[in-house]
Amino acid sequence: MTRIKICGMTKEEDIRLCVKAGVNALGFVVEYPIDVPWNLDRKKARELMRAVPPFVSRVIVVGDDPELVIELTEFLRPHAVQLHGNEKLSVTAELVTALKALHVPVIKALRFSVETGTCAFASEEPLDAARLIENTGVDALLLDSVSDVRPAGTGRSIDWGMARTIRNSINLPLILAGGLHAGNVGEAVAAVNPYGVDVISGVEHPVGGKDPEKVGAFVNAVQANGAINVDGGGFSLS
Repeated sequence: MTRIKICGMTKEEDIRLCVKAGVNALGFVVEYPIDVPWNLDRKKARELMRAVPPFVSRVIVVGDDPELVIELTEFLRPHAVQLHGNEKLSVTAELVTALKALHVPVIKALRFSVETGTCAFASEEPLDAARLIENTGVDALLLDSVSDVRPAGTGRSIDWGMARTIRNSINLPLILAGGLHAGNVGEAVAAVNPYGVDVISGVEHPVGGKDPEKVGAFVNAVQANGAINVDGGGFSLS
């Protein structure tokens, strides 16, 4: 089955809601360098992460500053770290080495501009960028959209055909994000066949709070369309 990660946890009641709905992983945006509605300081993040039950993965979403990323990982001890900033290839590779020494898998986001459609990375060619990231030793690749206003949670989809091509061309679990919601995630899963899907704004109302009906409908839509899935290759979101 396609794994489900719901990101942007800010309240304990939202954690309980998502766990009850059957998600595999929860994302906590921690001390992110850009102001976003879901940003937590490390103490609040640790408090919330303690409310996550066994068998549900805790993922911290961080960006840019490698020393801070390692510091937060040591403090919070997540199941995985999601690099969701403008980390260069060399920085990504260094972080992979450091985080694997802490026995923490690394997810790296490859983001596509909603304004231009190009990927915001060392190479603007999507396949080339994906392979460059794969060569750093990351454990999974996440595809997302980014805008001039939001580094994530844009509510805008990426090109699913391109996402499928990337999935077929790399030997990493691929996690699909960007503009997903209950009304389109089934189609997205069928089109891309990702290892997992990641959602934030598509299950919220208002921003920063998870909507029970949207969360339930999203999970149901994935489970109804996610029977075929690629091997996780040792990486797990529970």
